[in-house]
Amino acid sequence: MKLDYRSYILACLAAAALSASSAVAQDTIKIGVPMELSGRFVAYGASGKRGAELAAEVYGGKVAGKKIELLHRDIQSESQATISVFNELVNKEKVNYIIGPIASPTVAAAIPAWRQTKPLWIVPGSSSTKLEEEAGSEPEFFHAFPYAYHYHQSVAAALKSQLPTGQKVSLVFSDDNYGRTHQPYAKKYLTEAGFEIVAEEIVRTNAPDMNPLLTKIARSKPNILLGLVQTTDAVTLTKQIYTRKLPVPYLVGTAATQLDEWQKAVGPAQEGWIGVTTYLPGLKRPGNRDYPKLFPPSDEWEAAFIKKYGQEPDFEDAGCYVSAMLLFLAIEKAGGDDKAKVVAELQKLDVKNTLLGDAKFGPTPGGTKNQAFSDVVVFQRQSEKNVMLFPPGPTVGKIKSAVQ
Repeated sequence: MKLDYRSYILACLAAAALSASSAVAQDTIKIGVPMELSGRFVAYGASGKRGAELAAEVYGGKVAGKKIELLHRDIQSESQATISVFNELVNKEKVNYIIGPIASPTVAAAIPAWRQTKPLWIVPGSSSTKLEEEAGSEPEFFHAFPYAYHYHQSVAAALKSQLPTGQKVSLVFSDDNYGRTHQPYAKKYLTEAGFEIVAEEIVRTNAPDMNPLLTKIARSKPNILLGLVQTTDAVTLTKQIYTRKLPVPYLVGTAATQLDEWQKAVGPAQEGWIGVTTYLPGLKRPGNRDYPKLFPPSDEWEAAFIKKYGQEPDFEDAGCYVSAMLLFLAIEKAGGDDKAKVVAELQKLDVKNTLLGDAKFGPTPGGTKNQAFSDVVVFQRQSEKNVMLFPPGPTVGKIKSAVQ
């Protein structure tokens, strides 16, 4: 048999490349990080990416002796792009672990693609109970963010603790997964707390003009307006309320109120708005004694974050940082890249005093098997600063009217 020297060399090179690739794969743990890095929810995704990157850096870049490889992907805040990215991560990259995305509509879009192989999936956002209904019972699904009912239990309690009885409320909610999920819970808990719902107005997402519905709301003469809208819709609603000087004393938003993006976009119109969040700079939460490097006191972590990024962290910076750290700890305890073992270790984790409070996954009444971080903070923008209103404590301030 005649030896084809050129073919022999090429075959050797191919085998060497395959061997090297296999060696790299064995020395690396891939973690998919699909985030909204452009589009409508970019404020969420950009901070989520920062949080995951910072966690990998602080942890040391390796876990269980293997290099941490974060596969960042831009899902463009769109359902179809989300599906494509998840298909690539689970089918081509064959990841065992995914952190993200964050916004309720994009998380909902990811569920069918995730189900193909069911990697361990940590969702550090999405308050939609539709997510709980569709994925909550799966053992590989970990939700590290409050659901809508957690939000509105706290909002109702905060308002009840500070306002006189008999207050009237108008609701504005977006015609999407977020608004339609939140509306019934807001109505339920506010009514149970003694408030009267006098108007409920639905608005199309990305609507350029909300004045017609604001006219209807003005006629109902509410004391409180609760806006169940996100990102650009929250900006539009805030600006148009401010421009027309809508005479509603108490204005309540949700997650957007804390975001630097929203605050810069609305400027002076932010005064008096009430927000809900899982993390607020300045709370001075204690650190964890067992993992002081990973979970230092919150003021130390904030100072390091500001030094690195030149801005205060928001709730998804903290949320994705903590989510990634918990995953790294579970992989470390499992001794390597064995998904079933990592799932079991993550379910067993009990880490006190993270940036979001105590980290322990457990069941919810709504059917989620692995839920952590259900507590929220209610605050108000006063003189361009966050003043905490709830839960009760020595640092709680007094609610102020937004009507000048």
